[in-house]
Amino acid sequence: MSGLPSHLEFVQGVVLPKPIGADPVLDFVNTRSDWTTRGPARTEWLTSYEAFLIWNSYVGLLPPATVFRLIEQAGGKPTEAARRLGATLEFRVDLYDVLTGAETSFEAVARVIEKASGRRRLVPTDEGAGWELPEDLAQPLDHLALLAGELLTGPSLAHVRVCPSCGWLFLDPRGRRRWCSMATCGNRAKVRAHAARTR
Repeated sequence: MSGLPSHLEFVQGVVLPKPIGADPVLDFVNTRSDWTTRGPARTEWLTSYEAFLIWNSYVGLLPPATVFRLIEQAGGKPTEAARRLGATLEFRVDLYDVLTGAETSFEAVARVIEKASGRRRLVPTDEGAGWELPEDLAQPLDHLALLAGELLTGPSLAHVRVCPSCGWLFLDPRGRRRWCSMATCGNRAKVRAHAARTR
């Protein structure tokens, strides 16, 4: 698809935001536009459960074969797929609040993470053993929830920053990054500043 803004990409039939957060959990919360308001997003990219699955494949969280099988499952269970998408979008709002310092949503985020943790199974691997989630319609959100738990309890949390223009999140371990993307928000801010100086 031609004519897309630089921060978007056409992937398997859906338009998705390019990963800019340097962490898949942050890229997940960046799947809607403009966090500067708490109401509905001006643009929502996770418009269906299938779009959510394609996004998971795009950012490398689920292999294409798993995504294909889950799309087939979702086709046979449209009501459950819609419910899973609703839970995913609700978790995204709560997680954004927690990542930006709002403690009011912490319990809701913790419940999703703890539920996902309880669904893990320890399975044998070539290296010994590893954790695995059941391959069902809950898997994509569970996987993200577990990664969110790692982010919230790990050292990277201290480096999460908020773009002052759009509210998207990104990691800034060196303390040098101001914008989610210089090509979008950074340039827009430069244009606004230049216009203000030349008035």
